[in-house]
Amino acid sequence: MLSNSRKRYLASASEAYAAQLAELRPGSDPNGAIRYLADHGVDFGIAAKYQLGYVAQAVPGDERFTGMLSIPYLTPAGVRGMKFRSLSSGGGKYAKHAGEKNRLYNAPAYFNAGTAIGLSEGEMDAIAASEHLAIPTLGVPGVEAWKEQWRLVFRDFSTVLIFGDGDQPGRDFAYEMAEIIGDRSRIVQCPDGEDVSSMVAGGRADELLAKMSTSKEDE
Repeated sequence: MLSNSRKRYLASASEAYAAQLAELRPGSDPNGAIRYLADHGVDFGIAAKYQLGYVAQAVPGDERFTGMLSIPYLTPAGVRGMKFRSLSSGGGKYAKHAGEKNRLYNAPAYFNAGTAIGLSEGEMDAIAASEHLAIPTLGVPGVEAWKEQWRLVFRDFSTVLIFGDGDQPGRDFAYEMAEIIGDRSRIVQCPDGEDVSSMVAGGRADELLAKMSTSKEDE
């Protein structure tokens, strides 16, 4: 259960970092945040919808996240978590506050989905599938973060489209999730070296839509 002070921090920090991202321009983007988002199919409009941000000036206590993207975990009740994504080539890709719990990303997808919902590994793929493939998609923040109780989230849907990255860990993730969810799952496998966001950014969304259609026809 989040404390009121934590909820206030998440709301204010998310708003501040989203504003800082909105202020970036190609000529004043030292860490390549705009380019990174574009490479994942995210423009300023989509970034604003998901309150994605950039830590140009950290709020007190967040100094170690300076220069990173902020990824708030939005819910109908407000922001309930936040991760940070490094834009540099060295070190770990993601960081978070001590004690931050793992959550499924893009909780609104659960409420916006009809009979079908998507499941991806990572936040950017969840955004790309939701916005460009018209399938509300939840994101698992890494295979190792999966919690057994999350399987209950998917029991109300007749179809769960599982997006697998085009590498061995991505294929393993897709098969593992399909095994957990059962016969309602349909794997949408990306080609080697690709994931949902890279395919969308590369103008190949139609290929994924065709795979999704084939998956549905195979039910």
